[in-house]
Amino acid sequence: MIVTFDKEALCTAVTPAMSAVANKNTITAIEGIRLTAREDGSVILNSFDLEKGIEYVFAAEVTEPGSYIINGQKFNQIIRSMPDRIRIEINEQMKTSITSGKSEFTMNAIPGNEFPNTPELVGDIGFTIPACELRDAITKTLYAVASNEPRPALNGIFFRITPDHLTLVSSDSFRLAVCEKEIRFGDVMAVRGLDAAIIVPGKTIAELYKMLPDDTEPVRILATAKHIIFKMGPLSFFSRLIDAEYVNYEKFIPKDPVIHVSVPTKALLSSLERASLVTEDRALGQAKSSVRFTLEDQCLYVSAVSVNGTVNDEILVEKTGPDLRIGFNCRFLLDALRACDSEYIKLALVSPLVSMVITADEDRMSEEDKKERDERREKVGILSERDLHLAVPCHMRD
Repeated sequence: MIVTFDKEALCTAVTPAMSAVANKNTITAIEGIRLTAREDGSVILNSFDLEKGIEYVFAAEVTEPGSYIINGQKFNQIIRSMPDRIRIEINEQMKTSITSGKSEFTMNAIPGNEFPNTPELVGDIGFTIPACELRDAITKTLYAVASNEPRPALNGIFFRITPDHLTLVSSDSFRLAVCEKEIRFGDVMAVRGLDAAIIVPGKTIAELYKMLPDDTEPVRILATAKHIIFKMGPLSFFSRLIDAEYVNYEKFIPKDPVIHVSVPTKALLSSLERASLVTEDRALGQAKSSVRFTLEDQCLYVSAVSVNGTVNDEILVEKTGPDLRIGFNCRFLLDALRACDSEYIKLALVSPLVSMVITADEDRMSEEDKKERDERREKVGILSERDLHLAVPCHMRD
């Protein structure tokens, strides 16, 4: 195989491929990137760690076609150190020569047919969604995905797909995030109607987020019973699904809150960041991260106590309902607030023992912001949207 690449084009292809390159695995092939050069001048680049994979198709100068696997980590480091156009030549003895200008590297390769079989990039259902809207939904839910949770379902994001709705849900049992978008999907394809409930691994979503552009370019989503595929131009990113049933998250959302509080998002975020300077101390091998909310009249008092000191803060709010004192994990609240993109948020509470619901307070949006929001929704086909964040209270010592 002999191929000459534009350095920028090759680096652009290899960057996402590295997310699916395995490290220190007993299967040598999945530690590599497969390059398949075809006579028509196209090159297919593949990586697959047996859970998720990448396929990237781009143009190059193919002198001699072929298919070989090169160690991903070394290959990525080498091409980024090269000065200009990159020429790759692999002979029948599996010796690889990578040259650029006066620079040359040599390394070993293995035959392309040793690469593991990858799933077909087709699905039972399919649709397109603007990249910025998928990115927005991930931003509002990824923070609440569990890590190494014994219940497999909580290690991923739940996707609920219906003909005009996309809902993403995540929970680690201490918090819950929901983002729902009523949207006009494009290029819909469905064997049995557009209706699916699937769980995508959190690690897959984290890698997808890095690849998604923050613009209105369409992302094609295809799903089967076992896989999900995201297609973005020349890039296809696919992953296995988590084979489990997601929890009935709606039953954990309080239905009849008696206290409603409207608070400026930045003011509360700043207050919690100050509180975290006290709460994030480590004692007895555990992070103490509790913060107390005291609601009295039209004030929210934020306080925390640790072995190193105390912090007290006060925020003016708009409150309806009785006064209340309740405690939360400070870091969890910070994550939820950082996922909110509204100027004001609404806190809905029932009692010190029931979870607090955080939503955007659209009633306090300025007319200019409402106009900007409506224009954005019209541009990308959003009919309505809602995001909700739930925080479980924790015990506070008096």
